[in-house]
Parts: sequence; C-alpha cells; structure tokens
Amino acid sequence: MKFIIEHKWLSIVAIVVVVLSISLVTILKNPPDYLLRFIIEKGMARNNNMDTFKDDALYVITTGTGAPLPEANRVGPQTVVVAGDQILVFDAGPGSTLKLEMSGVDVSSINGLFLTHYHSDHIGDLGELMLKRWASNVATKPLQIYGPVGLDQVVTGFEMAYELDKGYRIAHHGEDLLPEEAFGGDVNEFDLGVELTSSQVVYSSGDVEVIAFNVDHLPVFPAVGYRVNYKDRSVVISGDTVYTKSLIDHAMGSDLLVCEALHMGFSKMISEASSDMDSNLSDVAHDIQDYHISPEEAAIVAREAGIGQLVLTHILPPIPSKILEAGFTKEARAAYDGEIYLSNDGTMIKMPVNSDDVKITELLN
Repeated sequence: MKFIIEHKWLSIVAIVVVVLSISLVTILKNPPDYLLRFIIEKGMARNNNMDTFKDDALYVITTGTGAPLPEANRVGPQTVVVAGDQILVFDAGPGSTLKLEMSGVDVSSINGLFLTHYHSDHIGDLGELMLKRWASNVATKPLQIYGPVGLDQVVTGFEMAYELDKGYRIAHHGEDLLPEEAFGGDVNEFDLGVELTSSQVVYSSGDVEVIAFNVDHLPVFPAVGYRVNYKDRSVVISGDTVYTKSLIDHAMGSDLLVCEALHMGFSKMISEASSDMDSNLSDVAHDIQDYHISPEEAAIVAREAGIGQLVLTHILPPIPSKILEAGFTKEARAAYDGEIYLSNDGTMIKMPVNSDDVKITELLN
C-alpha cells in the first residue's frame, strides 16, 4: 500500500514537472508583454542605478583595467570618481563607455572627463563617450573635457570623425531632443610646463577638487596623473608613468592609490617567447618596460606616501589565468604592508566621509 501511495506521488510530481516545462517553453517562445516589460525595466535600472552612490562617500570605479594587449575580460583604461552629486571620468580607453554604463553610472550626468595623455588606449572611446552623453538625455552644453597640451587637437579630431553621425541623429530625432550646440566636448586645456614636480588645480566645484600633476611617461609628453579631494577623502590616479618622486609627493596622505602596473618579469617572458614570431610583439613587449611602473614600485609609492590601500589597474601584460595573479603581486606584497587589490572592470571602492573605511565590491562579476 505504501509503495502504491509513493508511486502515485511520484507520478503527480512527474506530471507537474512536465506541465511546468511545457509552460516554460511556451513562455520563452512567446513571452507575454508584462514579462518583457519587467525584464527591460530591470535591465535599464541596472545600467543606470545611481542609488548605488547614495551615501556620502568618495566612490571610485575602475570601468576599464586593460591595456593595448588584448584580454577578454578587460577593456581600455578608465576610472570613474563619484563624489557627492558629481561624476568625474578619467580616461576613455576602447570599450570603456560600455563598462561605465553597465556599472550603473548615468552617462548623461558626467560633469567632466579628464585625460592623462594621448596614447590611443586612453582616448579610443572619447567619441563614443561624447556621443552617448549627448544622446542619453537632453544635454544643454558639450561635455567638459580636461587635459594637458594637445587636448584641442584630440577633441577636434573626434568631433570631426563623428560629424556625419551627429547630422544623421539630428535629422532623425530633431534639435529639441539632440541640440547641435550640446554635441562634442568643451576643451579645458592646461599647461604644467616641463618641471616634473609641477601641479595645478584644474577643477573645483563645491567640495570636489581635482589636481593635475606631471608624471614621467617619456617619450610621451605631456603625461599627467590626478588627485581628487572630496571633503576628508582623496584618491590619486597615476596615469601611465615610471616610478617617480612626483607621484609620491602628490599621493602623500591620500586614502587610495589607483596605479597602473606592468610586471617586468612577465613582460620579459612574453618578449622572449615571441621572438621567433612574425610580428612586432617581441619588440613591443620589450620596449614597454622602460616607461611603465611595476607592481612592486607602485607598492613602494603607496608605502612612501602613507597610503593604506593600493589598487592596481592598466594590467600589463594580460593575466590569462587567476593562478598567475598571486605571481603578479608577489613582489608588491613583499614591499608594502598595506592592502593591495588587483582590480577588474567594475571594481568599486567606497570611502565614506568622516571615516577611514575602504570597502571594495565588484559591480560586474
């Protein structure tokens, strides 16, 4: 009798599973409007979720952590700082605009874009970022763009490249939605001269201050890093540079250092392994070692500047396996007692005001 009852229950369960499976297949093939609407609204909310930044804190998001060598999970360099009601973007590497939007940042509300230098991997998405900001909401003026000497040439070039696109969109959507005068970027160019120790306040609004300072990325000149101060919290973004006292001096007492990192040993291995290949890879992997900072040197900068949290970005060369991450930071951890984090696209660092707390979460993983 017991067997018969259990058998009946098993039959009922089997029938329910079959019915649910058929129902699910039917819904997937012909989803009702309410389900489609729910999925779309959820996706839009996720990609424009400024509630993430509602607390009074200095937020730093690495929306691009890669470099010119291709890596599947990393796009070109970009760091976003959210301070109060202000959104500041640093660099615009290829693919970074997409990661910025996926991280929940409202692209239409960006207050300023700050470029560190004019290598292609730091400016490749400039046109896309200008266009997305213009087309995402009714903009009243162009994106404010800040950078060292040469900025006008770069911005003008991207505006020219997008001129046809601009015309198509205005013709389709109209001037009320996409005002022509709000397209592109307003150039805010600064000149720090040739002294490596030079710095200048290039942006100040409310409680937010941005200081640009020279770094050493020769033969690329000018090249700068940035320090962002918000109330009692601060972050330093290195840009591309070798180990230099200028970086230490301008990072002094900051809460966080977001620093590029090239592992010299890994790069040397790639150079040697590709020496017989019919490409430029071997020479490039060799040459790039002389104008980037290593993870160990980045750690020394953080140590000498009295910074408790180091975040490594602009990862070179690509790390093809998680197994190699410990090797990438091994020398850095030996040189520095503070916290080291190897960032990903979508890593967010939250630093509440009136606090020493530093909280790291992943927005995209």
